[in-house]
Parts: sequence; C-alpha cells; structure tokens
Amino acid sequence: MINLEVFRIELNYLQQVIKEILGDKASGEIGEAIELLVLCFLNPKNYSTFCLSNLQTIGQYLNQIQNEIEPGKYRLLMNNMPTIRNFLEKVKFEMSKGSVNIFV
Repeated sequence: MINLEVFRIELNYLQQVIKEILGDKASGEIGEAIELLVLCFLNPKNYSTFCLSNLQTIGQYLNQIQNEIEPGKYRLLMNNMPTIRNFLEKVKFEMSKGSVNIFV
C-alpha cells in the first residue's frame, strides 16, 4: 500500500528538483504525468498507450536530469523518492499483465 502523504511529499520534491534544473514546464509535465498514472492505477481498465506515454515522459525527464547533474546528486534524488519509484514499478507491472509493452 502506498502512503499518500509520503507520495505527495516525494512528488513535490521531484518537481522542485526538476524545476531547478529543467524549469517550470518540465516540472509541471512530470507532475501531470504522475497524476494521470495515479488515475490509471486506480482504475486499471484505463491502462492504455496513453499511460505508456506518461511513463515514457517520466523516464525521459529522469534521464535528462541524470545527464545534467552529478551522479551523487542523482542517486540522492532517486533515494529520496522510493514511494514514487515503487509506484512506477507497480504501474509497469500492472500494464505488462495486459498487452502493453513497457521499456521505461
């Protein structure tokens, strides 16, 4: 079970890091992508390629961040958002049970 308060705090942290490095637009887009994945997760019949595109958006921003900050800071970012990482893995797993392939 995901603790929603911790999830919210981690999402705010992730958005702040992205905002500092990539700007407001990227921060808003990753927040929106995660929000839409939460809706997909709550109602699994909505899993679609739309959900896959949200996973890819998140993956692209995380890769971009990884390329723009030093490795230690990136590891710190990833270590400070275990609930989000766990959630993304659960979504990937749920989607993989269907017909959608996930490469994020």
